[in-house]
Amino acid sequence: MSIMVNRMKHLRCATALLASTGAAAACLSAPAFAQVDPATTLNIMRECAKIDDPTARLACYDNNIRLGGGSPRVPGAGERVQGGGAVLGAAGNGGTQGFGAESVKNAERFKSSEDRGQGPDEIRAKILEVREREPGIYLVTLEGGAQWQFSDSVGRNFRAPRKGALVEIQRASLGSFLMVVDGQAGVRVRRVK
Repeated sequence: MSIMVNRMKHLRCATALLASTGAAAACLSAPAFAQVDPATTLNIMRECAKIDDPTARLACYDNNIRLGGGSPRVPGAGERVQGGGAVLGAAGNGGTQGFGAESVKNAERFKSSEDRGQGPDEIRAKILEVREREPGIYLVTLEGGAQWQFSDSVGRNFRAPRKGALVEIQRASLGSFLMVVDGQAGVRVRRVK
């Protein structure tokens, strides 16, 4: 009789262990069923990118983000931004105006900054004053009072800018600027004054 009781106890333990292991495995594998192949999601996003109308394109992204595991935002929920939309310009110029208009792709993007009325693509100026703010970070004051600070630290082998030297500042990608000192590699700078 005692052997039978022991077997029953072992059977109950084994059943409980098997049930808990199965439940844990089911819980762990549930997210795997909810995921979509990244290639499929990427293809859907590429198709959304082909839509010309910005509102429809955004709706496409919002409606399909659920496939990628995100949660879409309900349009109109939250704070409302006043005056943020681009406004079509007068019939004469045919361009867009308003906040963010510079990011709209059009034929103008192939022209130089100077031709678009945004000033020159590069300047050359004489240094009036140089101060080292931190090791490798310089504040350079140019003729006319403009001050430019190095965004990135330069190494010890970089020849520091000197008073009276000529520098060239060029427009770079994503709205940044590069300063070329004595023909060395350009250093990313930002205008502070």
